Amino acid sequence: MRDDVVKALLEKVISSINYVDEDMTQSYIKYFQAIARYKYDNYQQYSAGLRFIETLAIWLEQFDSVDKKIALDFIMKRVVYISSSEINLIAESCFIDKLQYILIKITATQLDIPEYKLKYIEKSDEYKILKRQSLFCGLSDGARLDMFRRANTGILTHEQIYLTYELSEQRISKMKDELIEDLNIRFDLKLEPDSSEAKFKTLFLIDDFSASGTSYLKLSSSGQLKGKIAGLYEDLFGEKTKIQSAFDKDNLKIYIILYICSTQAKETIESNFEKLFQLYGHKPDLIIMHELDDKYKINADEDIFNICKKDKYYDRELIEDKHTKTNIQLGFSECALPLILEHNTPNNSVPLLWTYDYSEIFTGLFPRIPRHRVL
Repeated sequence: MRDDVVKALLEKVISSINYVDEDMTQSYIKYFQAIARYKYDNYQQYSAGLRFIETLAIWLEQFDSVDKKIALDFIMKRVVYISSSEINLIAESCFIDKLQYILIKITATQLDIPEYKLKYIEKSDEYKILKRQSLFCGLSDGARLDMFRRANTGILTHEQIYLTYELSEQRISKMKDELIEDLNIRFDLKLEPDSSEAKFKTLFLIDDFSASGTSYLKLSSSGQLKGKIAGLYEDLFGEKTKIQSAFDKDNLKIYIILYICSTQAKETIESNFEKLFQLYGHKPDLIIMHELDDKYKINADEDIFNICKKDKYYDRELIEDKHTKTNIQLGFSECALPLILEHNTPNNSVPLLWTYDYSEIFTGLFPRIPRHRVL
């Protein structure tokens, strides 16, 4: 569709909204055209031939006249859109900005010197060895470890960066052999396979985003720990498995690195750390690159809150399933986020934004591709 036709379509819809005059209409148009070019047109789940402006016009037409102005201002003032370039920037800067200082702090303690002696620490064999004894694994494909790896070429080796934390026994064995070989060649350590120095001492588990935290660590109704971190801890500290041979369990430090995380997710994850400690005598640290605090959430005193709760804009039969288990008019786990990720809108955001484009009741402005879909 031609740009002038698209503009005219949106202009017609906005100008028909109550209490919106010509000047306000043009102000809206200019803003949305600019933000569409800068970000929104790059949303990866739009259907072929559709972009933001025409999708906005179609989306607005679904609302009652009294709700259109509220919905329009919600998109203009409250939506948080995180582009791929922004996530990539966090992935690329993650080690330099955060993770290397964790290793520097550990090394400073080992050397019994102040942490501010950065150049001395970075040049020390102790720091270089510890850096090589560190393993970096993705908790999902959203971790952007391809970007992370390229940004740290010459700083970290490819053999210590893996796309998944679910490592096979064969892979673990190869990783350990590569670690020993590298340390022996670079530092002439002559390590034996059973030596504690021939094992990984720090494990960084990396992911891009968490809104609820339940996929990482949660307590089930039966009192059992579930989630990715719980499963990994069972492999590392439970009954003897092959994976344990590659880690110095007595001195191992584990860090969960989240590029973007809500305060709700942070509290959910950290609330179960003590349970991990009770079970395994060990608990990780959570490192957040950018925290979305509660000011981002849609609150009950906002007009858009009541619109989100209206059944006419909520395709209950399509959205609610065995995975959501309950009403999610405010998003999964009632996160109530106005958040868009360029590759796909999380279901923790309000469905008003992401309802699937094959819904016959209401479709979202940034339709989501579900992980689980029954055909």
